[in-house]
Amino acid sequence: MKLLLKLILIILTLQNLKAQELRGTWIARDQLGTKEALAYAIDSIAAANFNVIYINVWSRGYPLWKSNVFYQHTGVYIDPTYEGRDILAEAIAEAHKHGLHVEAWFEYGFVGGYEPYYPGTSGKGKIFDSHPDWVAKRLDGGEKDNSNFYWMVQTRKDVQDFLIDLVMEIVRNYDVDGLELDRIRYSSLQYGYDSYTDSLYRLEHNGNPPPTNYSDPSWIRWRADKLNEFQARVYDSVKSVRPKFNLSNAPSLYSASQYTSYNNFCQDWVWWVNNNKIDNVQVQSYVESPSAFSSILDYIQTLVNDKSKVFPSFAVSPGSNSLQPQVVFQFIDVTRTKGFKGNSIWYSNDLRNYFQELRANRYQQKSAVPFSTPDWREYKSITKISDQLNAVRYGNWTTSLIPGYENQTIYTTGGDSSSVSYYFDVPVSGYYDVYAFVVPGPDQSSNVEYLVRDSAGNLNSVFIDQTSFLNKRWKKLATVYLSKGRTLVLILSNRGVEPGKKVRADASFIKLNRILSADVSTEVDLENSNLNENFKHQKIFIYPNPFNSSTTIEFFIPPQKIYNLSLFNSLGQKIYSENGISNLNGKNMIKIDSTDLNSGVYFCSITSDGIHMTSKMIILK
Repeated sequence: MKLLLKLILIILTLQNLKAQELRGTWIARDQLGTKEALAYAIDSIAAANFNVIYINVWSRGYPLWKSNVFYQHTGVYIDPTYEGRDILAEAIAEAHKHGLHVEAWFEYGFVGGYEPYYPGTSGKGKIFDSHPDWVAKRLDGGEKDNSNFYWMVQTRKDVQDFLIDLVMEIVRNYDVDGLELDRIRYSSLQYGYDSYTDSLYRLEHNGNPPPTNYSDPSWIRWRADKLNEFQARVYDSVKSVRPKFNLSNAPSLYSASQYTSYNNFCQDWVWWVNNNKIDNVQVQSYVESPSAFSSILDYIQTLVNDKSKVFPSFAVSPGSNSLQPQVVFQFIDVTRTKGFKGNSIWYSNDLRNYFQELRANRYQQKSAVPFSTPDWREYKSITKISDQLNAVRYGNWTTSLIPGYENQTIYTTGGDSSSVSYYFDVPVSGYYDVYAFVVPGPDQSSNVEYLVRDSAGNLNSVFIDQTSFLNKRWKKLATVYLSKGRTLVLILSNRGVEPGKKVRADASFIKLNRILSADVSTEVDLENSNLNENFKHQKIFIYPNPFNSSTTIEFFIPPQKIYNLSLFNSLGQKIYSENGISNLNGKNMIKIDSTDLNSGVYFCSITSDGIHMTSKMIILK
């Protein structure tokens, strides 16, 4: 019987491994015009059993999220086209409700500007208004390339720091699953002749200038090595904060016999793979025949030590004609036959006419991403407003014909006492992001209270303007700790709303936050509802987290033990410690004030006889 059980487990494991296959696609600017357009794109991708989206967030020299880093350099937070929105936050909500992985796609990489897209600038790009010496140049002094791009100087440390700061802003503040850092290369071999790069080259070559032959092998190697150093810095920075974060890139390979990305763009992505400075690459090929694609895959296998880090990727419209569905199927079949673990296909908008046939013929079942645990995005739950067992109504509510997450919403008015209590079956204990689906309207209240409740019973009031169309669809309310099991998480009420103004209620949504709950990987959890027992298993309980001014650290150690408390920054440097703290009853609560601390990631360590507990906390100012 034990042998039979072991065999069954082995079979299930093998089936599970076989099911893990990358199925990714890119969402470009053409599907970001409205929240509804983005939601429709993501819903279509999920319905076709894809599992990763690369969402454009660094485009034409502007961030598509509210970036404090960009603001510090330019006085602008976000691309003016998307003012008042946060494309990355929107994509996270829409994708994670399906269990899709989200990678923030830095489409433009070292590109800082695009002609003729100059909103709010004097030309070239907003970053170049602040840093005119950052513009990359050719030997003839030219700046703009053949694609109308202006590039930042790849060798400058301040340029590299700027890009790394943008990356780390996302890594620290957004619950994304990864980041794809594109265009970490040169526009062409003709670039690299700006004054900074010239001086740096001379410094390292006994005063000799860079070769005027821009195809000189040693000159290509020097520029590629500088990019390799940058890639290593990015990778090490990301992993120091979020070890399970996926850092990827989408380099190109157009030939079955030449390392074209290196020979044409000084991009040595093979070095990144073989030296563990990238988690995986989506190698792009613009070919029209399965045989040509097959030959490129054969060549890739001669370049890399570990092909599990390589995902062959292709366009469904590589030239003037689009591929027939049967040809797309053959590309997927070639990938599988040669032992690669999936494809990414571009772009999402181009795939609209392929989704149905892909699901029917190649992507019949859902698949887990191969470089992550299968359950990474499975801890989520939606409570619909029609589910009156879990969306419990109190007071007077009226069904409305105005559609929301489903076909209808409900509303009440100010003046009485009405509320909706949202219950969830929390799948596993951890930190969860809590969302409400907002359907705004001019006759609604601008000050609607949502009470978010954690498992310790603490209530956090969040007020949402239900008249603002910037708040429509999924609105993140808070991040709280929730214990496994059915629990009350959210209360929407009309408390304090002026008479005559409406309060509209719709669905609510929770998802496990993988920044704060990175180690949650199984359904094994607590059955004992005693909160002190939770502390035993969860080690250190920090709330709120992330926080601004202060937070509370709660933990349990056996009574009468003496313990030590230490705080470390992200570099591992001890910034505070207190030893010999007495512990009377086992449960301990310590308040941390962040007045003298900067924004960033910190670690709290509790040690005692035979006990060593550590937990991460994030300060956002």
